[in-house]
Amino acid sequence: MPHSWNIPERRVEMPERHYGWRSQIILGLLLLGVWLLFSGHYDVFHIVAGVLSVAFVLTINRSLFKVRLYSGDVYRPIRLLALAGYLPWLLKEVVIAALQVARIVLTPRMPVDPSLVEFHAELPNAAAQTVLANSITLTPGTVTIDITHGVFLVHAITDSSSVSLVEGVMPQRVVGLFAGDESGAVTDVSIHKWVDA
Repeated sequence: MPHSWNIPERRVEMPERHYGWRSQIILGLLLLGVWLLFSGHYDVFHIVAGVLSVAFVLTINRSLFKVRLYSGDVYRPIRLLALAGYLPWLLKEVVIAALQVARIVLTPRMPVDPSLVEFHAELPNAAAQTVLANSITLTPGTVTIDITHGVFLVHAITDSSSVSLVEGVMPQRVVGLFAGDESGAVTDVSIHKWVDA
């Protein structure tokens, strides 16, 4: 039997945002570090070539830093200490989810109950939304399909796959990566099940 999803369509505006010189300097130093690491040469010629290359890349990509993906989007850098705590937690979640998916696949009756989970997460900026979307997709059993104005649409193979999303555990962890007042609270949760057409 053919199936269909009952999801409304949304449109997105693209206003502008501005990054400061501090973020440009940090990005430039990171790019220069990558240049030096990959070149393997630390003489004057290679360092000057790296600096010129980084300056060129920052200049041609300057307009990308002005793109604001949604109203109220602001730049906040990831806190490295928080990232050091987030990555092991995410790895643990990926392993647990992988074991759950393996159990589902190895069960003869395959208890798959797919659904689309739609929720709003209060996140500080577009970077936080990207981190959350990628974290969801990295976790077996869930895939981020769409993000519009902080509303996430996620495909989950079972109800248990989306528990940390609906309860707000993963969004709160992502908010902890950025300096901000947002709570990471998940609101307006709706679960869409298969509908026979």
